[in-house]
Amino acid sequence: MRKTKICFLILFGIACLSFPVVAIQEKINRPRLTAYRDNNCVICHSDLIEPVRVSAHFYEWLNSTHEKKGIGCEKCHGGNPSAKDMKTAHTGVLRAAFPQSGLNPKNLPATCGSCHQEVVNAFIGSKHYQKLRESGVGPSCTTCHQHMAASVITWPPEASALCANCHNESGGPAAQYLDAPEKAGDVIAAFSRADEVIDWTYFLIAEERKRLKGFRAEEAQLKSLEAVLKSAKLNWHEFDLSKSRQQADEVFAEATKIKNGLWKSTPAFQRDVRRQRQ
Repeated sequence: MRKTKICFLILFGIACLSFPVVAIQEKINRPRLTAYRDNNCVICHSDLIEPVRVSAHFYEWLNSTHEKKGIGCEKCHGGNPSAKDMKTAHTGVLRAAFPQSGLNPKNLPATCGSCHQEVVNAFIGSKHYQKLRESGVGPSCTTCHQHMAASVITWPPEASALCANCHNESGGPAAQYLDAPEKAGDVIAAFSRADEVIDWTYFLIAEERKRLKGFRAEEAQLKSLEAVLKSAKLNWHEFDLSKSRQQADEVFAEATKIKNGLWKSTPAFQRDVRRQRQ
């Protein structure tokens, strides 16, 4: 009897110790996939070990905006997420090299346009898109946004280097626009500083509201400036660099005025003024 009790206690202890481990592992590995519990593409690829590149693509998707927005593999790659056998699940899935693939550079605008129609409409109006349709040589959606939109170019030197792949003096397919890489980098920089000064201004408004101040007029102005900046970024997809830069610079200048006006009303600024006068 005593041995039986000891065995029972040992088994009970092991169960108690192992339960939290299982629970923790579940929390680590599965909570982000709850929305995809009926999507066999996601569930299967989450446990895939080989091929390693396919497995890596799953984790690239797991850290992407698409995953957070509920966009599963099948939306871009095709396939049947409700199928239980591999052959049926992969029906219609083709590598990007195939002309019929939705991931082929020529077909990417149509694929991405199912969700991002406004951006694709701007891109379709560009010379880049016309070159892509005519010869297959030219940037497409993943040129800047990478596979599965896991990243977007926001660093000016990276944008310049990307454009220089074609716009260069060594006989690239677009050697006639040698100033494009520098201009593109400047536009990305203009977007960045406009975004940052808007965020700074919203921060100042939030801080001032702690002192029960309103600033509704300033908020309305910022909303208008955000709309202009969005338009500038759409023009970027049409590769109208001059117009994009002009709009972004105007947003930066106006937002800076609002920011400076708010800063002058903060206690920290008033303290600095008093110290300078002393």
